[in-house]
Amino acid sequence: MKINTMNLLVALSLLMLACKKDKGGDMNKPATDMVKGKVLTSDGRPVSGARIIISSVIWYNENTVATTGAEGTYSKKLAGLGSDAFYAYASIQKDYNGKRYTMDLHPESTDDFFPADGAVRNFIWKLTGPQVGRSTGIYGGQVTVASEPGAFYDFTNVTLTMVPQGALIDGSNGSTITMKVPNSQKLEVPIGRYLISAVYAPAGQGQKTMKIRLSDTGSYNNSVLVDFSPSTDFCKNCLTLDVKE
Repeated sequence: MKINTMNLLVALSLLMLACKKDKGGDMNKPATDMVKGKVLTSDGRPVSGARIIISSVIWYNENTVATTGAEGTYSKKLAGLGSDAFYAYASIQKDYNGKRYTMDLHPESTDDFFPADGAVRNFIWKLTGPQVGRSTGIYGGQVTVASEPGAFYDFTNVTLTMVPQGALIDGSNGSTITMKVPNSQKLEVPIGRYLISAVYAPAGQGQKTMKIRLSDTGSYNNSVLVDFSPSTDFCKNCLTLDVKE
């Protein structure tokens, strides 16, 4: 029997293509027994080294982990994890100005899924905003405005100006932030290195430059250069400022 060589090659090519599809090569479509997706910055750049945890909804500490590659994509086989429902969450560790920060990533979907169905779970590295899903807190850095005991109380009439010193933690260019201090005395901004100054402007009075410092650190000046603390006894990715007239 004669076999047409060209037809054979075409058939083999189609078979190989089908096999690739069966392995979940399309990052936008679920594949059986697999979770996959991509991680991007808020401005659409791929994020490598992000850690994706696929965790059981029912059982504590039953999970598997995937890591994104250079193109910001990941995939993980789920075979053998049983028939329980799972969910995915993600974080990124970043060395920045001599400190190591850990930040949760924003899930595009917080739905649970079953391994047999497969799932696509994408994440965004958001620099600010409230966390969603099973995470709590904020995506950005927390700035608390305080004072030495008895030194100052009228915080809601204080305005901070924060000038980025270099790129933000995700490598993007920041812009100057001007924010009035709320009743909570806490503000959220993208994690970065900032030169911060403060003015005091109560109603009916002129604006006055305040003295400022990193809380309990050094002397007061008209401005202070600050980095966020990755972790303290009270908060994560945060800093506290002391101000006075």
